Amino acid sequence: MPGLRFYVLLTCLFLLNAGHPQGMSRLPVLLTDSLKAHKEGFALHTFSWRFHTMDGRDYSDPAIPDSTWAVTTTAFGRTGQPNGWNGSGWFRLWLKADDNLIDKVLAFRISQTGAAEIYLDGKRIGEAGTIGKTNKETHSARAPFSVYPFILSDHRQHLLAVRYVNEQPPFPEYVAFRLWAGTYEQLASRALDSLKMNSFLLASIGAQLAFVLLHLALFAFYPKQRLNLYYSLFLFATSAVLYLRYLTVGTSDPYLQRITADLFETGIIVAAFLAAILLYGVSDDHLPRKRILISAVLGSLTLLDYFLQYRNASGATIFWLEIFYFLLVMADGLFALVRAMLRRKPRIWLIGTGMLTLTLFYLVVGSDLFGLMKGNDELIGKWMSIGLLAIPLSFSVYLALDFSAVNRSLSARLKEVQELSELSLAQETEKNRILAGQADQLEKTVAARTLEVRSQAQKLQEMDALKSRFIVNLTHEFRTPLSLIIGPAGLIAENAGTDAERKQGKLIQENAQQLLLLINQLLDLSKLEEGKMEIVNAEADILGISTAVLLPFSNAAMQKQVTLALKSRFSKLRGVVDEGKLTMILRNVLSNAIKFSLPGGEIHVTVDLEKAQQPTALVFTVADQGIGISAAKLPYVFDRFYQADSSDTRSNEGSGIGLALTRELVELMNGTIAINSTENVGTVVRIRLPVNITLANIGDGDLSLQAEKGATQTDEKDDLTNDGPLLLIIEDHDQLRAFISETLNVKFRTLTARNGEEGIQLAKKHIPDLVITDLMMPGMDGYEVCGKLKMQELTSHIPVMMVTAKNALESRNKGWSAGADAYLSKPFERAELLALADGLIGNRLLLQERYRREEAWKPAAGVLPPQELRFLEKVRNLINSNLANELFGVDQLCDSIGLSKAQLHRKLKNTLGHSPGDLIRMIRLQQALQLLKSGDLTVAEIAYSVGFGSPASFSTSFSNYFGYAPRDVKNDH
Repeated sequence: MPGLRFYVLLTCLFLLNAGHPQGMSRLPVLLTDSLKAHKEGFALHTFSWRFHTMDGRDYSDPAIPDSTWAVTTTAFGRTGQPNGWNGSGWFRLWLKADDNLIDKVLAFRISQTGAAEIYLDGKRIGEAGTIGKTNKETHSARAPFSVYPFILSDHRQHLLAVRYVNEQPPFPEYVAFRLWAGTYEQLASRALDSLKMNSFLLASIGAQLAFVLLHLALFAFYPKQRLNLYYSLFLFATSAVLYLRYLTVGTSDPYLQRITADLFETGIIVAAFLAAILLYGVSDDHLPRKRILISAVLGSLTLLDYFLQYRNASGATIFWLEIFYFLLVMADGLFALVRAMLRRKPRIWLIGTGMLTLTLFYLVVGSDLFGLMKGNDELIGKWMSIGLLAIPLSFSVYLALDFSAVNRSLSARLKEVQELSELSLAQETEKNRILAGQADQLEKTVAARTLEVRSQAQKLQEMDALKSRFIVNLTHEFRTPLSLIIGPAGLIAENAGTDAERKQGKLIQENAQQLLLLINQLLDLSKLEEGKMEIVNAEADILGISTAVLLPFSNAAMQKQVTLALKSRFSKLRGVVDEGKLTMILRNVLSNAIKFSLPGGEIHVTVDLEKAQQPTALVFTVADQGIGISAAKLPYVFDRFYQADSSDTRSNEGSGIGLALTRELVELMNGTIAINSTENVGTVVRIRLPVNITLANIGDGDLSLQAEKGATQTDEKDDLTNDGPLLLIIEDHDQLRAFISETLNVKFRTLTARNGEEGIQLAKKHIPDLVITDLMMPGMDGYEVCGKLKMQELTSHIPVMMVTAKNALESRNKGWSAGADAYLSKPFERAELLALADGLIGNRLLLQERYRREEAWKPAAGVLPPQELRFLEKVRNLINSNLANELFGVDQLCDSIGLSKAQLHRKLKNTLGHSPGDLIRMIRLQQALQLLKSGDLTVAEIAYSVGFGSPASFSTSFSNYFGYAPRDVKNDH
């Protein structure tokens, strides 16, 4: 605790004050009364000693004279050192005893921090530490509880010599030594009391540590009560201070004493700070951060002052600073307690009483501020041990009462909880009774529903079986009419009189065969479901089968600009396999690869053997450079009727049957199929089939079908003199695009585009009278094509016909929202297509005829779309602003609008039915008519103001347009 340091310090000050030279007599005499008066021993270090530097000679011999030696006292520090002091030397003092002390056992006690040897009349009677020949052999040591006995047998003078070495003193203010003399009984008793008192500190430390552990356990059990933590920290700090006091007093190592003394000072400040924390914690629910910060800063400054001044001063300043700091923090803490008492916080006065008691003990006993203890360490220690009990006692009583109050509160709460538990138990019993009844009812309901579900499931199974039989029967029925279509179509293709008829017959035959393939796949799936499909193995040419599958896809690959390549390290490869199923597997996988390949890409089909396992496996790998499949959709590609791309922008239609059938066929043949794919990179399909190989010759088995550059769309030049309607057909299916074009070529001129982007470019360039677009196309679907055409001024007037197989109401509404003018569902009749095209173009001609009347260039709002109104307004403003310019014509108008002559001609022709030149002339003449009616200008002036070079040409044009001469306007009109 804080007071311990001060009573130690005050004892030292007392000894210093009591030890000033008593007459500085040359020969001290040990008197019985003097020894009795000084219980701690008669101080010999206050007398004048003779000093001589250590030069290797033994100066303990009384025969050696010392009259020329330097005179000094042995209680010097950095100041008061004798001449020649360099850390070692001999100190001599002559003394004698009175009659009562002759032949009695006397003793010396020494206090020093170096190494000392004590000689009496040349005989060594004791030592502290070890003095060697070198610095390494010299060891400093203290002897705090040691006494050195001796006997004086006569009244003559006796020589006391001390050989002393302290070259690196740990305490610079205590360089030399202090020596006391007394009876052996007196000094031994004092040493024993000091040892007991120092050992008593360990018992006090143990008791306090027990409290520390107890309250730390309480804090761990109930962290919200932080007082236990604050109290544990405070007690731990005081225990540490006591232990440092124990080490400082009892250690024999002076350098360790230096460290423990510094830590002792630090511990005093920390203990005072933690005492304030404890008081704040008891007083308030929340610690006052500002006060704690101020206390910490002041404590740090006090310690800083100690470490800066302790080696340069006697310690009096730090003594008063520590007292001031202790009183300050304790006063503030007690003030916080008083405020808590005023707030009527229960039992807080107990902590205040304990702290006040401790403060009083510190001031009166520990620091001996009033001198009542007279520097008696034993007396101070005993009373401070009692004072230290004040805080544990008061705090324990406080916690006990607080625990008692909490216990009473908990007992009341427990009683309430028991009552609530009994009520809850009764409610739970009633609830269980109700739930039991509901469970019985629910069990009956579940049983009834289960029976109902089983009945429904049985009905669904019967319906599913009926549906499957219906689909099988229906697909079988499809085969007959398809056979009747395929056969005659083949005859038409062979016996046609013209190329067009032969082409139509071949088109019928190819699409009927495609439909037959889909029907066969449905039948195969039905057989697989019913387990009726069998494997028919036979020896076959595997490379021949692969080549036969590739060749029919050559036309489709060339149309998509894709290269097909068959690779194998075998020149001949034969094995026992089901040729039909292998052909079906390869055809489905290769068909998908071509469908989803990008133009200019490559498809590699690899045939290889894998002999790592038995039996030997035949491995087919089909790798394309297509659009790929996302990782999220890849696990579902083998599900029936699943399509990885179900949007309107997919490039190929499909049923979702092919891969599902392929996987089931592979598994039927005890094989495996796997797909790896990366979006916009490509897809790799790997098929592994166990096959008994009968022949495998190594050699070149590669086959490549190079893609040929397909026919490009030739741009048809618009014939401005030809009034025949121009139609743009946007369709990604080559055969359907050709069929629609050939159907419409009978009455119209046609342009074709393979996708939406190409179609938009052609529409902007040629300004067609009608656009026919497919709905589902790669990149840009029909909705987007229609929306872009309707949003652009150049193409907003063009009617759009949407052609698609999606005939649902939702799809139609989306088409109307995009601005479509007509909807044609697949399959469609040729006559229906022609009739729709005729109707849309005819309606447009009627609108043009309507706008041929006067003011045709200024239609009413709402009759035309906003884009067309803005475009016509721009044209009108340009013409009106250049009416007087005779040189303003079609070329100047095209430059101002930013369109070619052909584009502007078709735009205005399709919108108003007038060419650009006619429109300029019409607007000039209409403006002239208005001026003539006003009567303010002559005919010649009006002619020049509306851009005519001469009145004669103006009169001719006016008469041809209106049917009467300009001069007749005022008379008749």
